[in-house]
Amino acid sequence: MDVLIVGASGGIGQAMAENFTVNGHHVIGTYCKTVPPKLSESIDLVPMDPSQDADVQNSLSKISSLDLVINCVGFLSSEDGLPEKTIRKFEARGLEESIRINALPTLLIAKHTQKLLRKSSQSVFATISAKVGSIEDNQLGGWYSYRISKAALNMALKTLSIEWSKSVPNCCVAALHPGTVTTKLSAPFVGEGKKHTLLSASQCAGHLSQIVNNLKPQDTGRFWSWNGDEICW
Repeated sequence: MDVLIVGASGGIGQAMAENFTVNGHHVIGTYCKTVPPKLSESIDLVPMDPSQDADVQNSLSKISSLDLVINCVGFLSSEDGLPEKTIRKFEARGLEESIRINALPTLLIAKHTQKLLRKSSQSVFATISAKVGSIEDNQLGGWYSYRISKAALNMALKTLSIEWSKSVPNCCVAALHPGTVTTKLSAPFVGEGKKHTLLSASQCAGHLSQIVNNLKPQDTGRFWSWNGDEICW
């Protein structure tokens, strides 16, 4: 199986790339700025800014076949106040940055992998989302830019699944919730009381890869949690 992991320099991305490599698959991993230093030498690394259309097109044009695409790129916090716990802290640039990193790349990656995935007898296109992007599940509020960008991502995936059910009928499109994982992204927001619920990056990769490996075209357009539960949009 030919696997593309977008964002293989991040915690979950690295773990996903290693997981599929260990299980005998050919893995291509992308990175934006920093070459991931600890990845297996058998993983083909490709530089790519997933928020730039021309860069995505150029990087992916070098790939001849794909069976699985997983976008692991994500953005939650910054030094200037993200995520916002109250509307009083909201600023437009925070939402713009969240949309640029959390939602836009999936659309560009789908645009430039469609032909490759169509060639596969059975393929999967998935993106790491977040349960906080579920509108129905939102009972706590807060985190405006992150929630909005993940909800936008979920809508993009749902919409893509409808189009591809006709144009790429062999492909399952899915959103994946990784749980709370011990990565740099989640570290500032994990209290002492929650540490027992944390997953390591490798544990998360194991759970998500199991879900992905079991997906069929008829499962397209759904949102899955790391434990196998389906999440409402």
